[in-house]
Amino acid sequence: MKNVLISGYYGFNNTGDEAMIETMSSLLAKRDCSLTVLSSNPDRTKELYNVRAYNRFKLSEVIKAIKKADIIVSGGGTLFQDITSKKSIWYYLGIIKLAQLFHKKVVVAFQGMGPIDTKYYRRMTRKTLNKKSVRFIGLRDEQAIEYAKEIGIKEDKLFFSSDMIFMMKPPADERIDKIIKDNILNLQEGQKLIGFSVREWKDKDRTDSLAKAADLIVERYNARIVFFPFHKPKDAEISKIIMHKMKHEDKTVLMPNRYLPSEVLGAMGKMDVNIGVRLHSLIFSSISNVPTIGISYDPKVDGFLDMINSNAVCTYEDIDSKKIADEVGRLLQNKECNYEEKIKEFREAGEKTLEKIIEELS
Repeated sequence: MKNVLISGYYGFNNTGDEAMIETMSSLLAKRDCSLTVLSSNPDRTKELYNVRAYNRFKLSEVIKAIKKADIIVSGGGTLFQDITSKKSIWYYLGIIKLAQLFHKKVVVAFQGMGPIDTKYYRRMTRKTLNKKSVRFIGLRDEQAIEYAKEIGIKEDKLFFSSDMIFMMKPPADERIDKIIKDNILNLQEGQKLIGFSVREWKDKDRTDSLAKAADLIVERYNARIVFFPFHKPKDAEISKIIMHKMKHEDKTVLMPNRYLPSEVLGAMGKMDVNIGVRLHSLIFSSISNVPTIGISYDPKVDGFLDMINSNAVCTYEDIDSKKIADEVGRLLQNKECNYEEKIKEFREAGEKTLEKIIEELS
C-alpha cells in the first residue's frame, strides 16, 4: 500500500483544514493508499480520522514521516504567504526542502498562494517550487495561479486543482437531522435558520456591527442565528462576544466543537442562508447549495466568491450591518442559489488532481 504524506495546517482545530484530512483519507482508502499527516496534535488526528500522524514540531518525527512516504503533498490552506506569519513560509518550504533532500516526489495541491511581500521569500519560494522534484502545482483559484506566475513559478507546472473539500460528502440525513434537533431547541414552524461564521482579523473589533446585523436579521425575518465556529476556540470566543452584545441573544445558537467537518457541512446545508467571513464556511455553504453571503477580509475570499459568480456584501474593514441584513432578505425572498454547476466543475478538478497524485505513485 502506497503512503501519502500531507503537510499543512493540521491539528489546530480548524474545521476547513481538518476537512482536507477527512476527505483525502476517505478517497485514498478507496484507491488502496494510506494517508499520513504532519499534525500539531497527532494523537487527536489519529483518533478522529484513522490515519497515521506525526508531530509537525519535532524534526525527528518529520524526518521519519518523510522517509516512510512515497509522495509528499503540500496542500490545504494558503501555505506560501508571509502575511499571517513570517515563520509559516519557512516551515512549509522547509518540509519540501527536506523531502527533496531525501529524494522524494513532492506535489503542491489544493491550496492558494500569496501574497508574499518579502523579496527574499519570493525568491526562495520560486527556487524551491521550480525544482524537478516538485512534480506539479495545483492551485485552488485563478488569482493564486496568476500570482504564482508573477513570482516566477514555471507555467508548465501550474494548473487549477480547486479545493479537496469539494469532494466531501455529508453524513446521512438522519445524522444531520439529529445534530440540528440536539442543538437548535424549540425551533418554531416557519422560523428561518441563518448560519454565521465569523473570525477575528488583525485586532479589528467588529463585534458591535456584526451583533447589529444579527439583530436586524432576527427582527426582520423571524430568524434564529446559528454560529458555526470554524477555528476553535478563537471563533467560538468571538461568536460568544457577538451573541452577548445582541438584543436577541435568546435567538442564537453556538454549534459545539464535537462534530466532524462532514457533519458541519451537513448542518450548514440545513440553513436557509449562510453568512461567512471564513473562506471554508463559504465553500461549505456553496457545496450544500445554500444561498451564501461573503464578508471579505482577504483576497482569497473575493477570489472564491468570483468563482461562484458572487461578490462580497462588504469588507471586514467596513462592516455594513444594514447591507448584510438586506442581502439576507433578498436571498430569502428570491431563493437565488445555483452553485451546482460550479461545484460540479470544482469537484471534477479536484478528482483529476487526486488522480494525478495517484499516477505519481505508480
